Amino acid sequence: MDYYENAMEQSKAANILFQNSEYRTCVSLSCLAIELYLKSRLCLADGGAKYEFSHDIISMYNLLNNSFASRKDLLRIVRISRKYFTESRYASAGNEVYTKEFAQEFLSYVMDIKHYVDNECIAD
Repeated sequence: MDYYENAMEQSKAANILFQNSEYRTCVSLSCLAIELYLKSRLCLADGGAKYEFSHDIISMYNLLNNSFASRKDLLRIVRISRKYFTESRYASAGNEVYTKEFAQEFLSYVMDIKHYVDNECIAD
């Protein structure tokens, strides 16, 4: 399975968790989907290979954005995803933030990143 297919699988699972009110885990898988979507296009950017086994999505996005400028500023999404990728994996880390609205935001972030990699990270 490649990174893109894996991202689609994580995104689908996040949506299922959302439908079952498992908001913290929905956020966690949404963040993972974002990372995987970005990784799926690293092969198109010079120097992208060095991030293949990294979780540094901020550097991944910056590298991609240097080659494929995004029409929408996605850095905020990438930063918040980096923060909550770590925090959402630990059940004791302030679970009150993981509301339906918060999880729904992350599902929309996944779609924003997917749109970017599908429509803007395109090799010439």
